[in-house]
Amino acid sequence: MTLENKHDSMAVDVEVVSDLLDKLVLKQLHLMEEKMVYELKIESSINNGSINLAKSRYIMGQSSVSTARLPVENSPEFSALTSCETTIEDGVQQLKVVENTDKSKVNPIRWFGVLVPQNLHKAQSIFQNAINFVVECVNVQLQLHENIKNIEALKKYISLNKSS
Repeated sequence: MTLENKHDSMAVDVEVVSDLLDKLVLKQLHLMEEKMVYELKIESSINNGSINLAKSRYIMGQSSVSTARLPVENSPEFSALTSCETTIEDGVQQLKVVENTDKSKVNPIRWFGVLVPQNLHKAQSIFQNAINFVVECVNVQLQLHENIKNIEALKKYISLNKSS
């Protein structure tokens, strides 16, 4: 291969890598927008859940829905109704929400009594939905980090080929 052919081949390589870099930067912008949307959904869910929790506290009385009803160190052990597990999708680590299907699990809403207002049930479902938003936001964040690594690698490749 002559020096001229090698130079032409490197120019094509750098051009292809530059196009790929442009696509990755555009993807980065979309991921950032998606992350902001999830963060707004999380904030909205927490606000709405808190409002319903406050309504429940107003209806049931302030001592009925309080931290005094929550488990403490010497309370019996219990398992979470929802947990997260790590999976690998498209070479990127992702989190997934897993619902516990064990029927012996105690619903935390029962800590506040048997007959609780609808607002407490609504608050519980809103907070459970917020968990899903948090997990999706974390997944987008993981994609952002992976994308940054790819962008840095392509930038390094371009700078090495331009100096040659």
